Amino acid sequence: MKGPRVALWALCTLLMMFLIAPIIVIVITSFNGTPYMDFPPKSLSLRWYANFFSSAHWYDTALLSLRVALLTMVAATVLGTSAAIGIVRGTFPGRRALEAFFISPMVVPIVVVALGFYFLFSRYHLLDTTFGLFLGHTVIATPLVIVMVRAALRTTNPAMELAARSLGADFWRSLRYVTLPSIKATIIAAAAFAFLISFDDVVIAIFVAGPDTTTLPKRMWETIRFEIDPTLTAIASLLTLGAVIVLVGVELMRRSSLERVE
Repeated sequence: MKGPRVALWALCTLLMMFLIAPIIVIVITSFNGTPYMDFPPKSLSLRWYANFFSSAHWYDTALLSLRVALLTMVAATVLGTSAAIGIVRGTFPGRRALEAFFISPMVVPIVVVALGFYFLFSRYHLLDTTFGLFLGHTVIATPLVIVMVRAALRTTNPAMELAARSLGADFWRSLRYVTLPSIKATIIAAAAFAFLISFDDVVIAIFVAGPDTTTLPKRMWETIRFEIDPTLTAIASLLTLGAVIVLVGVELMRRSSLERVE
């Protein structure tokens, strides 16, 4: 088995290099001191990072994306967790059909969903509004929360909740002190993924956003189409770093929660 194991490790190493290499190239290029993208850099500078933080063209769109992502994270986590609890613990008719309906935005192509938002929001004057972006991102982020929390609930023992109810706790106290603490780590992870889905979205923003509600990913997409600004490499590096920090933080919180349970 030594030969196949070595081959497997070699294949995994090649795949990791293939996935990570473009990110490394972008990060190195972001420190380029010349007014154009050059790899490897002929000189090192932080000018493109400074340009991002000092330019309203970029910084304001980043703040808008951050606000929408935070709102989406809260709404998707609350709605998705509530729906997952109802689906897993409920016994009402049509539960499976309702579950399929809730997670359908994960199955339908995102372009189709965005086009539907465009026609729906144009009728109610929600195009080019922060609220329209929030609604669109919440729809595509909530199904992921449902799937993650549903999986966590199915691995927990419902007897603990029944024991709490038999000892006099009502539904809400049982939910607060038994159900939610047992899946807290999963809820935090789902919230982090909901945030990243909203912050990184570009398709919904292209159809729904306008000049007054341009998000950072949409601004990056427009810049790539019409010009090549080296600031893009700095932004891409910051987005990658932010995603890594969020995911590492979630993993550390998950491990800490599991250690307390054990």
